[in-house]
Parts: sequence; C-alpha cells; structure tokens
Amino acid sequence: MSILLETTFGDLVLDLDIKGSPSLSKNILKLAKARYYTNTLLYNVLPGKYCQMGDPKGDGTGGCSIYGLIDAYQSVENSVGRGRQQPPDVSKSQRRFLQSQGRQLSSNELNQKGVVIAMEMGNVPHTIGSQFLITLSENNGLSDLAYGNSSTDAEGKKSNNSVRYFSLGTVAEDTQNILSKLNRAYCDDDGRPFADIRIQRALVIHDPFEEDPPGMDDLLRSRGVTIDTSNNNKIGDENLTEGYPLAPRSPKYDKPPEEAVSTRIQADDTTLFATAGWDETQEFEDEDEEDEATRQKRLEIQEKQEEEWRKKQATSQAVMLEMLGDLPSAEIKAPENVLFVCKLNPVTTDEDLELIFARFDSSAKAEIIRDPDTGASLQYAFVEFSTNESCNEAYLKMNNALVDDRRIRVDFSQSVAKVWSKYQKQYRQGDRSGGIDRGFADGGRGRGGGG
Repeated sequence: MSILLETTFGDLVLDLDIKGSPSLSKNILKLAKARYYTNTLLYNVLPGKYCQMGDPKGDGTGGCSIYGLIDAYQSVENSVGRGRQQPPDVSKSQRRFLQSQGRQLSSNELNQKGVVIAMEMGNVPHTIGSQFLITLSENNGLSDLAYGNSSTDAEGKKSNNSVRYFSLGTVAEDTQNILSKLNRAYCDDDGRPFADIRIQRALVIHDPFEEDPPGMDDLLRSRGVTIDTSNNNKIGDENLTEGYPLAPRSPKYDKPPEEAVSTRIQADDTTLFATAGWDETQEFEDEDEEDEATRQKRLEIQEKQEEEWRKKQATSQAVMLEMLGDLPSAEIKAPENVLFVCKLNPVTTDEDLELIFARFDSSAKAEIIRDPDTGASLQYAFVEFSTNESCNEAYLKMNNALVDDRRIRVDFSQSVAKVWSKYQKQYRQGDRSGGIDRGFADGGRGRGGGG
C-alpha cells in the first residue's frame, strides 16, 4: 500500500489510505505500475500551501484513471493502422474518470503537512483521474476552501460551492526534505516552477490489490514496461517483488508524449529561493513578534498566492466544462453589458423593465424569462445595454430598488446562452468555425449555459 516517488530533488514514500479510499488507492497503484507518472511535471506549486502533479499534459487538464488508460490503448490496438505517432487519446474513454467515492478529509486533516489528496477537476463531481496534490505546510488554507465557502444566492438560499478533497494517504518518508525544497520553488503567475520539477519514476513498494484490471498485461507491454514472469529474482526465501513481479523498467522518454507545455531548465538547488519568502526556520509562535514590515510582506505573499489559486481554479473549471460539453470554449466570457435581474413581480413585463432602465440607456433591451409551456414569468430577466458604462451605472443604482411592490436584486450576468445560440445557429448552417465541433441536441445551451 506504498509508493515511492523519485523526484528531481529526491525520494518521497507515500502510504496510501487503502481502508478509507480503496478504489482511489487502487487506481494510483495501478497507474504507478503502468509507469504512467514517469517524468511528469509538478505543474502547480504554491509555496506554503500545496503542490499538484500527476498530469502527463503538464497543465492540469489531462490525466485519466487506470481504466481510461487501458481503454485508450485498446482503442489504438483495435484500430486500423497500429503504428501510432501520437499517444492514445484518453478523452474518448467513458471510463476516463472515477466516481468520487472515498473518505473526505476533515478540516484538521487538511491543515496537516504531507497529506496526499485526490480532488475533482475544476470541482466537477466524479472527475478523479491520475492527478493528486500534496500539502506543503500546516494551515495551508485548504480547510477554508473545503468547509468555509458557503454563500447565499440571489433567492436568499444557502449554496455550498466547497471543494471536495478525498484522502489518498500521507507522506511517510521525506528524509531529503523534498517538501521544504518545494516551498522554496520560484514559480510564475500560474504556479508552474520556472525550472522543471518532475516525478522521474513512481514505483510500487507494496500492492495489496493482487488482481489487475482486465487488459493490464497488454497495457504494460504497449507502454514498454517489462513483465518479469521468471520469478527468479530472490534474496534468500524472499522475492524482490511481490506477487506478479515487474522488472524496474519505465518508458524511455525525457517527458511524456502528451506534455503540452514548453520545456524549461531542469531544477536543482541553485534554482530555489534561499527561503520560502518567509523563513521556515523562524516560524512565529506569536504573530505579535513580527514587525510591521515583515507582517505586511507575509500578508502580501499570502494574498497573491490565494489570488493565483483562484484564477487557476477558475481556468481549470472552465476547461473541464468545455471537455464535458457545457461550454463552447474555455476562454468564453460572459458579456459585460448585461445585467441579471431577479425577484421580479409576476405582473412585470419586458416593456416595464425597459422603461425603468431607459434612464441609464434609452436603447436598453429587457427579456423576462418565461415558462415555455404556460408563458408565466419565472420572475427573473436579463437587461442588455449598449455600453458597459451604462450597465455599471444601472448595477450601482438599481440593486434593491422597488419595482411593482417588489425589491429586485441586480447583478452582472454570468450567462453565455446567447453565445450558445450563436454557435448552434452556425452549427446548423454548416459553419463550425465559431465553436467546437460538437453536435449538441440541448437547444444550444448545455448544462453550463445558464439563464
């Protein structure tokens, strides 16, 4: 139930949570057995918080479960013309991701250093693949994201947008202080180190799951992992490897063929900061001991890291929604000249709203959303302005205004329904240049179209 990670800076031993998350632990063990993590990047490092790894693409949008990997290789083997130039496409497998079934970590556990965590891509349920993260310090802020991110929507109902973190295990051995070195990594605004830090190999120390998934043997052969069935490697009465022994051979490449980011110089001790921005050897037991300049610097670093994390999470979620078919493009933005208006009186009409908002823009257009069967108002609407300035002014002055004896709520629209409609129209006319080549039959919205 253990894995050895050979990294650029040394070795880490991970003890997996077999009892709490058996399916997730089996997945990572079998991926390690298939040498899936060979020379993959640590693509996101937030000093003082955590590091993310396990994506062969190197940008946080790739990876898959062991079952999706088997499907991808079988698809290539069964296709006509087996000589492939590109790696198998795991995105086409219906088993690419695992169900989110495992032990969710408590707030206290998330605040510990060296916790190995499986998380859903972009906070989308049931999207656990090969990626995982390791916490780099205590009080890393993950517990706030998991348990302190509830909010109230426009209808006054509580919504929970918390991130779910599932237990994969803990760092059992770090004799070379790898986690402390990662806290000193010099990273760009996206969290990627300026010098590449890689998992050179992930080796299985102990695998309690004796039975491999169907198709595992063919997968190992396809990936160039030698299967040693001679059973002659012995020291005394003990086998060098357990059960079904493997020769320690990994795929021969300096980086995964799937890697989609540019290669940077290889990391070493000279590419690290002397300290982690705040000196780890001088942890303040009492914050009152900090002078004002030190405290201000620490707060600025924390604020910048949190902002970078939020941006990366938003990007990751958008990419995930695009992959699931909920957005025509991850780069799509909601229009900045449209307001969302809710808590309307059922008797309020489009013309009423246009007349009210005409004080900010005489050409403002309002659309109350109605039930498609009865035509009854659903009591929310979208108001489009000709300029962003008039939209901003209306937002500032009309929130909580009284309209037809109702206090309305006004916010900036996050809907991309109009973009979906435009894309669907182009698709029906045979011009697919304006969007992704998919044939949706959901009326041009997708689950993330909104409004």
